[in-house]
Amino acid sequence: MEHSVQLGTQNYRESICECLRELRDQEQLPLQIIEERQGKHWLIQCKFEDPSLEESNDEGMVQKIHRYYLANALAETILLHWEKEHVRKVIKKKHQFVEDNGQMIISNALNYLNKGLGQVRGYRVNRKTKLVSQILKCLDHSPVFEIEGFLDFRAQEYKNEVNKAVEFAINEYVVEKEYIEFIQLLKHFVDSQAPRLDCLHVGVTSRGKFLLYNDNEIEVTHQFLEDYQLDNVHELGYEDLLVSALIAVAPRLVTLHIRYEGYKDTLQTIRNVFGDRVCDCQGCSLCERF
Repeated sequence: MEHSVQLGTQNYRESICECLRELRDQEQLPLQIIEERQGKHWLIQCKFEDPSLEESNDEGMVQKIHRYYLANALAETILLHWEKEHVRKVIKKKHQFVEDNGQMIISNALNYLNKGLGQVRGYRVNRKTKLVSQILKCLDHSPVFEIEGFLDFRAQEYKNEVNKAVEFAINEYVVEKEYIEFIQLLKHFVDSQAPRLDCLHVGVTSRGKFLLYNDNEIEVTHQFLEDYQLDNVHELGYEDLLVSALIAVAPRLVTLHIRYEGYKDTLQTIRNVFGDRVCDCQGCSLCERF
């Protein structure tokens, strides 16, 4: 049994051939690889020849298996090389990010593509599976496959997945940048405020209600939080109200008596705004009230 597939490429000859050789050695494929240069273009002839299958009725199935291996090699090349180049090109078109933190956004986008976008697991495997399926459809219709032509005209679904990761990285960067600028604004406001208390203690009940105490362990929640809440509860979340109240009070010291993981983001915001004014209580009589 003998059949062949021709792979055309301008930029990915080395990677394709390396993947094919690895597959040939790992799977003991009866594969001969012949490389022919045509100007800037390369033609890679993949010849499968196995005399032991000459009389086999499964010739069509064997050809499908061989094409599957080729599709895997091509998909791996795209993931390893084209994907990185495409991500860089897309982000470089966004001039404001290139001048700012373009390399960081590129790294984040590639990280999402390799390790998972958001909470999606197996993201790379899923993309490769889709690529292999698309490439196989092309090989089923023609024994000639042009990798650049495929990427330009046939791989839109796959490219949409890559572009989604780039947009995710850009949006995350914008949100993070805006958050940092907002924190700096709040820090400046706190630093310019005259403190209304030397120390403010913050605790939270098992029902998620924040309680505020002064340095004499007298509750002042109604004075600094509850009255504020009545006017703003529909516009801000309860945790945002706490941050707003602390900023309004601008105490010289904020002592946190909070052990619940659910308030990690809120506590981080407080630490970011108040810096070394914040301390975590390791256990006291006030802690026992919560």
